[in-house]
Amino acid sequence: MEKQRAETQPVFKKCPNCGFEWNDRESFLKDPDVEIVGYQVNFIRLSAGYFLFNHSCKGTFSVQAVEFKDLYHGPIFTKRATGQKECPEYCLHQDELRPCPAQCECAYVREILQTIKNRPKRRDSESFSSVHDSTKSQKIS
Repeated sequence: MEKQRAETQPVFKKCPNCGFEWNDRESFLKDPDVEIVGYQVNFIRLSAGYFLFNHSCKGTFSVQAVEFKDLYHGPIFTKRATGQKECPEYCLHQDELRPCPAQCECAYVREILQTIKNRPKRRDSESFSSVHDSTKSQKIS
């Protein structure tokens, strides 16, 4: 019965390489074995872009930007500056993580990147032990 309940519990993200599971966004963001490495822009709908992450098992995977939108509390500009003089074109390079200095509708996504990148990482549960090196599916919360 307990095993069945665990299998039906919602999962925030599952590593496609090793099968490790994070039950919620907070455990995912604070996991020191997860590193943000890029952003794949969607200029038609910015929240449909993807943040790219590496896991310690050598897996790389994406999470849609909309999953992190609530981490930003500043202004969201309505015009895109892509191609303009003030645009450094960071969004055109998926491995570029710097914040955008332009007043551009894409700038808020760059700020979310900073929030994720600078978030403190820590292991605060035995669940984190050596399961990241395992190939069987594990869950943490």
